[in-house]
Amino acid sequence: MKTENSLFTGILIGLVLFEFFDVLAFDPIYGGIIGAIIVGIFSGKIIGKGSVKYAFFSIFTYNLIAWVLTFLFTSDGKLIFLSDGPAVSVFIGSLLVLVFFYSIIGSFGAFVTCNLSRNEQG
Repeated sequence: MKTENSLFTGILIGLVLFEFFDVLAFDPIYGGIIGAIIVGIFSGKIIGKGSVKYAFFSIFTYNLIAWVLTFLFTSDGKLIFLSDGPAVSVFIGSLLVLVFFYSIIGSFGAFVTCNLSRNEQG
């Protein structure tokens, strides 16, 4: 599978997991961590060497898409965006820190999976 297809597939898997955890009313922080690990393992297994950057980009992308859609189409998101400027800035900054955190966790998962699969082959 080409890396571009794996990147797109990782984004789709992440979006499905994000919505799955949302429907189950799972805590978003734990759901994000579990989803990042799953997408990281997928990227590390399929892509192999160099999977860390693809895992980072796919996790970062699906989290941004999911959170933007969540806050554009829910009443809570509209309430946040209608509040004062500093509150929105703090909220968006906190959300970006979470997205980077998820991306780093998923990249670590891809790194570990890639190294473990390389050790099994050698």
